[in-house]
Amino acid sequence: MSLERLMINSRATSTWALIALLFSASTVAEKERLQISGQVLMDMDYYESFWDKNGDSSNTSVELRNGRIQFTYDFPAGWEAKLQVNAEADSSGSDVELGSTYIRYTNWKIADITLGKMKEPLGMERNTRSSQVVTIEDSMMTASFTPRKNWGIRLNDATKRRTWSLAATVEEDNDNDDDGYKEDEPIAVTGRFTFAPIHAEEQTLQFGISGSWRDWNENTFQIKNRAEVSSADRVVRSAEFAADNQTVIGLEAAWSRNSLLLQAEYMATRVEEVEGPDWNYDGYYFTASYILTGEHRKLSKGKLGAVKPSGDSGAWELESRYSYVNLRDRGLGAEASITTLGVNYYYRDDIKLMLAYLYPDIAGSVTSDDTGGHAISARIQVLF
Repeated sequence: MSLERLMINSRATSTWALIALLFSASTVAEKERLQISGQVLMDMDYYESFWDKNGDSSNTSVELRNGRIQFTYDFPAGWEAKLQVNAEADSSGSDVELGSTYIRYTNWKIADITLGKMKEPLGMERNTRSSQVVTIEDSMMTASFTPRKNWGIRLNDATKRRTWSLAATVEEDNDNDDDGYKEDEPIAVTGRFTFAPIHAEEQTLQFGISGSWRDWNENTFQIKNRAEVSSADRVVRSAEFAADNQTVIGLEAAWSRNSLLLQAEYMATRVEEVEGPDWNYDGYYFTASYILTGEHRKLSKGKLGAVKPSGDSGAWELESRYSYVNLRDRGLGAEASITTLGVNYYYRDDIKLMLAYLYPDIAGSVTSDDTGGHAISARIQVLF
């Protein structure tokens, strides 16, 4: 059986297995637990002509960026299951889709085994929970080179100092602007390894490497990026062509010491065109944050931890990021950078307010003649 057929079959297998496990929950011992949780992310964006393909100088949008309800269940003998439903809504409509939906076995000494829909192990920013990231949106690099959640199988193991993960997946059409893949869906093999040579209560230094090989099955390939404003148009673009396969390699580093966090990633990709040349793109970001009220954001098991206010007045965090992506090759496509300055306020563990100012720059192919301006984004985050 081919890898592609195996991955496609895994969707139905994992979904029905998850349903069966959840229905059997009432028969297990009382010590096993069903947990229901979720989040609401409400965003407001104001952006100028850079982010609008028609060059409009003033745009305002309010949207439900993510409304999520999540069911998790710990079964006997090392089995656990998750079912996640996500909703989005703005002035143009609404959408509901499955988020992370899988079954997992954790009693194998070598690695945990996960079957279902999940994140691929590519990059640190993509594999950090949306509720725990420093900035409102992922960087242009992450949005350009890392996929959203896909169906497949994943092996992973993690300690406080070291993690490794390997996954085989089938890529879904997650882009609502497209009509779907014309040929068979792309399949991928992806892996990530992280190591923390320093891991202490006050300080953690972590490095990582990840990579992915993706068979595009002659589908159309084009990167279209919203430049870190979720309600904006996809104004940062690469060339468009039928792709044979793609290779992505990523390097990452993060350092957390007391209230200071420094985080950086670099990714490069090579895409082989069907009966054509190779196309090469890359990008990076550098993020810095400092918590004014003295709290410590931990790094553990390859991910960022949450900020937990130590006092009744909450916690304040200043953050900045410089991100760059080069989607220009053979005289086609754009290269762009975004500079972000922001402040985050953690009222409690479950309530966070975020405000960010973004300043862009672009060269090469553009969607409008007016590429100036700036943007302001705000978010209200509530966890339950």
